[in-house]
Amino acid sequence: MAYLTENADRIRGRGTGRRYLLLALFSLFFFTLPALASDAKIRDVRTLLSDGVYRLGARVDFTLNDTLQQALQNGVPLVLELRIEVIRERDWLWAERAAHLRQRFGLQFHALTRRYLVDNYSTDVQYSFLELEEALDYIGNIYDLPLIDANLLKPQYTYWVRMRADLDIESLPTPVRLWAYLGSDWSLHSDWHQWPLQP
Repeated sequence: MAYLTENADRIRGRGTGRRYLLLALFSLFFFTLPALASDAKIRDVRTLLSDGVYRLGARVDFTLNDTLQQALQNGVPLVLELRIEVIRERDWLWAERAAHLRQRFGLQFHALTRRYLVDNYSTDVQYSFLELEEALDYIGNIYDLPLIDANLLKPQYTYWVRMRADLDIESLPTPVRLWAYLGSDWSLHSDWHQWPLQP
């Protein structure tokens, strides 16, 4: 009887070791997969001074990889965020932030109507699009966005505008968020794009 118990323990131990080995191999495979292209590119930036307010125009080209597109198709909503800052140059110190804006857009696929829905959180208005590219084009088209009142700027300083686009991982449903932190194919962001604030 002792022999059978000892033998069973040995078999169980061997099975546990195999499970850890398989888990380690799976993890190695998972983390060494090449990241698929998913990014955002900012272009055609411009500022305009109108009625004492600086306004912003820009284009953001979003590219969703297969993982993000499949997530949308399976009912996972995505939140895309544009972060915009006006910064003031200082000679001996780091640049100071004079203004900070966030534009957030919810993107989801409605399976029943087969349409992509975009929620503009700034205006609380929802838009519907037949194609994903149309929805991303709407999100990426920044037109006449109020940036900062000219009275708040001091003429002796130089000011810059910088902008970045990201997927807000924190807004993902909890079960998906863990995968998003672990997998680079859930990453979507642009570099900071910076240009001088001019009328």
